[in-house]
Amino acid sequence: MPISISDFKNKVIGKISEKMEIKEIKSHHVRYQFWHKGTKILTTFCSHGGKGKDIRNDILSKIKRELKLNNLQQLYDLKDCPMSAEDYFNLLKQKNVISN
Repeated sequence: MPISISDFKNKVIGKISEKMEIKEIKSHHVRYQFWHKGTKILTTFCSHGGKGKDIRNDILSKIKRELKLNNLQQLYDLKDCPMSAEDYFNLLKQKNVISN
């Protein structure tokens, strides 16, 4: 199941930004830094790409690891809404990426 670059930015990153600060740094690729209580906790990258262009599966797997997700389905769930920003935040707490 593909994820377009615009869906990644608008739906995945947009949703996560409801619970934590995200800094977008543009260079050769777009780097997203995830911050919680003033501490950088995660970083992931995505190509600028063309409008409507899909992210390759190998890159999606890398993004999944960088976001500390258990599987690709969770990445799709972030995009398609079965996983809320609160659910993702709780997953990061369970993995001790975020402390209370």
